[in-house]
Amino acid sequence: MSLRAYVRDSGERFSVVYDYVPGGSLEDALKKVRTGELKLGWDSRHRIAIGVAKGLRHLHFECSPRILHYDLKPTNVMLDEEFEPKLGDCGLARLLAMAELRPRNQSAATPRPSAYRVAGKIEDLWYTDKSDVFSFGVILGALLTGRDPHESFSEDAGGGNLGRWLRHLQQTGEVREALDKAIAGAEGEEEEMMMAVRIAIVCLSDLPADRPSSDELAAMLSQLHSF
Repeated sequence: MSLRAYVRDSGERFSVVYDYVPGGSLEDALKKVRTGELKLGWDSRHRIAIGVAKGLRHLHFECSPRILHYDLKPTNVMLDEEFEPKLGDCGLARLLAMAELRPRNQSAATPRPSAYRVAGKIEDLWYTDKSDVFSFGVILGALLTGRDPHESFSEDAGGGNLGRWLRHLQQTGEVREALDKAIAGAEGEEEEMMMAVRIAIVCLSDLPADRPSSDELAAMLSQLHSF
């Protein structure tokens, strides 16, 4: 999404203006899915995932200088009538485009802690494109499982957070159990979804070097229908 304008009040608060997107945010859509107000099939969820990955690829590889999002989460993903996603807050991220390897404590726009942000001593100090990929992995996990990443997974085997839970299910051969029951079981789709879970797990790897780049990620997701 293009940042059209900003308005500064008498204090330190800024209001930003983007194009109007009638579908609201992905966060709104996921909440409606969880309450049964909205049915979102695998085709739509897959389209959203690919669109977000392509958005990251554009920021990371096609912009000059390249841009890191810094705060990728469902509230910053807007959907049109066809559930095509657009990334928000990128206009603010552009202000930090030169900070690819800058210590985060030097940035005035450090986001608050979130289930969509990577935790760890090293990545608390250095933010890279692989940190954005981790955030994408959480979004993909939420699309596939239907679960809110902010909820506690401690009651599930291998609990903790969404990434650890998915890794545990992969190790025990129970990945199918992670799929959202609202879409799991559809003919020809379950295998695609299980492969997408594996992609999410790789994105959520503890080591940044083990995560795919956003251009690799967009290609991996786009090829799911080919298998």
